[in-house]
Amino acid sequence: MKIKKLNSLFQNNLFVFILSLFISVVIWLLVVINVSPQTTRVIKDVKVTIDDTVPSQFGLEVFGESEFLVDVTVKGKKYQISSGTLSAEDIVVTAVTTNVDSPGFRTLQLRAEPVSENASYTISGVSAKTVDVYFDTAKSVQFPVEPEIITDGFPIVKDGFTCGQITLSEASVVISGPSTQVNRIEKVVARYSLEKSLDSNMSAETQIIPLDDKNKSDFDYLTMSVEKTVLAVPVLRVKTVDTAVTFKNAPNAYVSKPLGYTISPAKESFNIFVDDYEKTTDYTVGTIDFKALSPTNNRFVFDTENLAVAEGGAKEFVVLVDMSNFSQEFMAVSSDKIKINNPDKVDYKVSDFKNSVIVVGPETDIKALTKDAVSVEIDLSQVDIQEGETVTVPAIVKVNSDTCWIYGTYEVQVTL
Repeated sequence: MKIKKLNSLFQNNLFVFILSLFISVVIWLLVVINVSPQTTRVIKDVKVTIDDTVPSQFGLEVFGESEFLVDVTVKGKKYQISSGTLSAEDIVVTAVTTNVDSPGFRTLQLRAEPVSENASYTISGVSAKTVDVYFDTAKSVQFPVEPEIITDGFPIVKDGFTCGQITLSEASVVISGPSTQVNRIEKVVARYSLEKSLDSNMSAETQIIPLDDKNKSDFDYLTMSVEKTVLAVPVLRVKTVDTAVTFKNAPNAYVSKPLGYTISPAKESFNIFVDDYEKTTDYTVGTIDFKALSPTNNRFVFDTENLAVAEGGAKEFVVLVDMSNFSQEFMAVSSDKIKINNPDKVDYKVSDFKNSVIVVGPETDIKALTKDAVSVEIDLSQVDIQEGETVTVPAIVKVNSDTCWIYGTYEVQVTL
């Protein structure tokens, strides 16, 4: 019965066709797998890996170009190396660094291998046999940035004007890169080229440039924390104006109506910023603290070191404050008027405070003061003191008056 069924199947043309097709496919696959000839294929853009095992032992790393791509030729049976079977990720190309033990350019040999140890294809060629790579130790250094203004032989400012202190928005820069390159840097400048002399203030954004000892900037592989800065050039103009002083710690009566004084010289030539030139009518040469002012101490001398005195001007200014209507007297301080700020509640002992202080003012106003008019404040909140130590602490002495003030400074000894 089974033989009859089998015979009937072979008599069926559709069955015979399908069976023949199946056998043909099987035979074709066997031929392709076992008889197919070897062929080649080029795999594009295989990434090169730089082996850093040996260089890292010497503190070396790669600077500059480090991304390399090569084409790899593989050989094998067609089905083994087809695009659907084999890609760039299945091949590793290594730049050999076994001899890299010092800084500099190195020509590295390339070695291409299959990722799989059981690969059934072979690598027959690589589009490049070597790559050039720069190795060095890394270094970072902070450099000050110097302003550098380039002119074509003309002065920075016009005649009758003076160039003030040139400033930069970025006064320093951290430069990182190969040690060999960083060590060559002699200075760092913010360079700007002027087209003509200035008669007004100028500011401009400019590049930050590292320079070697030959004033060249032929560096490679450097990175900077900032690459640009704003260079500001203040321009000043000479003007002759009255000299003046200011007062601080003045009693209320002398804030709106300052004390009279004379200055020698009463006028002087100063370098005034061009923006303030028209509105400047006097120039402050110093500040007088009322704590340092009394009928016996009313002469003050200010040198010109930090003043914008024009070239050839005065070397000092002498100020005499009119104290003809003032007197000074000693006043005792009541113990209950000494206030001590002691937020930490520490045990302390205060000593060496003078029982009297010098009060300056109009004689009638001084005589009108009561013993409670003078108070003392001692602040221990900012005092760093250990047990058994003695430190000096300022004593802030005040007088309750609009026309009188305390002359001198006072201190106390505090022992914990």
